[in-house]
Amino acid sequence: MQDSEDYISKQCREYENLQNKHLDLLKAEQLPDLAQMTVERRGASEKLKSAVNEFISTTGRSKSPSDAHKMATLKQRLGIILKVDETIGVEIQRHKKQLEKSLKYLKHGKTTLESYRPSKNSPRLISINR
Repeated sequence: MQDSEDYISKQCREYENLQNKHLDLLKAEQLPDLAQMTVERRGASEKLKSAVNEFISTTGRSKSPSDAHKMATLKQRLGIILKVDETIGVEIQRHKKQLEKSLKYLKHGKTTLESYRPSKNSPRLISINR
């Protein structure tokens, strides 16, 4: 029983540390590696899910009042983790919108530059004699 408590606590801590790291990256960097962050978070969430399932299966067998308290504590901690995940989602959306806006400006700039280029039928050099 104590092993599953330690395991779930360790997995929650690791996930919370990863969340804090990702929030810091999202707030500090102009162009964070969202794909890498997704891979890291997916792996950590699978470990956390496994730990939660193990904890529930071992705690669910006994019906002691201390187990009910442990389950309530876990539920509260997971609620906090989900709220931080929502914050991370908002930050990711902010970065995506910023990238879309930058891409729009780049496309507009490219179009503008293309309009200054001579067409295929016009001469490449212009000679002016006095």
